[in-house]
Amino acid sequence: MIKLLAFLPLLFLLSCKSTKPELLQSKLTTAQGHTVTIYLALTLTEQEQGLSGVQEQDFKDNEGMLFYYKTAGEKHFWMPDTYFNLDLFFLDHNFKVLDIIRNLPHYKGRNNPELIPRARGVWAQHVLEMKASSQISQGIKIGDQLKVEFSSKAEEAIKKL
Repeated sequence: MIKLLAFLPLLFLLSCKSTKPELLQSKLTTAQGHTVTIYLALTLTEQEQGLSGVQEQDFKDNEGMLFYYKTAGEKHFWMPDTYFNLDLFFLDHNFKVLDIIRNLPHYKGRNNPELIPRARGVWAQHVLEMKASSQISQGIKIGDQLKVEFSSKAEEAIKKL
């Protein structure tokens, strides 16, 4: 019993530590030639989770999350349980930047849903999120053509959508 009680605080701390999402990864190249590691949010569950819970030190400036959708439509994003501000890039089916929302504020926790920052709805097929403080993110502009190189595992997963 004493061993169990001593182990519980450690288990709690381990469960609270947030790290990067365990998602399929691929590469993206910006129009300026910067390479970004992207985590793919393909399923509804992955998309609902997004970057919630990811600590700032666990997400590098050359990383992003790509929300991949089968069809275009109005995309809405909000920021529950986030720890750093984000730039949101709304993309067409060929990953051309259609619109950008810069520096969307973070919101720690999920309490007070009415206070959680929300992005305006934007018509797009895909959405890329990057740290607002990233120099790479700050260099991306409307009209830029992004090049996405999906891993073979990612391509297989996308075909199954």
